[in-house]
Amino acid sequence: MTNTEFKTRFLPLHKELYRVAVRILGASCEAEDAVQNLYLKLWERRDTLGSVENDEAYCRQLLKNICIDRWREMQRHQQQSFDEETTDLCEETYSNEENSDKLKHLRAFLARLHERQRRIFLLRLRGSTYDEMEQLIGQSATSLRQIVSRLKREFINSYKQKTGNI
Repeated sequence: MTNTEFKTRFLPLHKELYRVAVRILGASCEAEDAVQNLYLKLWERRDTLGSVENDEAYCRQLLKNICIDRWREMQRHQQQSFDEETTDLCEETYSNEENSDKLKHLRAFLARLHERQRRIFLLRLRGSTYDEMEQLIGQSATSLRQIVSRLKREFINSYKQKTGNI
């Protein structure tokens, strides 16, 4: 496939492919990168693209796969940084030896929580106000208060059961 043929077949699809990437990834800069990666893959495969019957469908599927990979990588990176923050906060909260049991229990408790619950609980532990949390999470302050209260109760009850202080 020549350079001109590649441009006439695939470059007109750019706007539609960009919209698809934005819908999947949610961020325009990530979508731009995904579309750029798509065109790079297409260019690398230009010799085999002659057998493609529907250029748009082929590009969409390839782009979806690229976006899914990028989204998974973003999630993995967020989880790693969130885990590091959790460890730092736990160690700050329970730094001395007598509190090491509480630290272990807090880490185990946080590991059992759903990601959203864990984020809410840690934001509150860090001292965020409910108004700040409302802006970050996108839930009402009343709902966040209920969630935090429930999680605190669960943590205290699970710690009491573990230590036998019922």
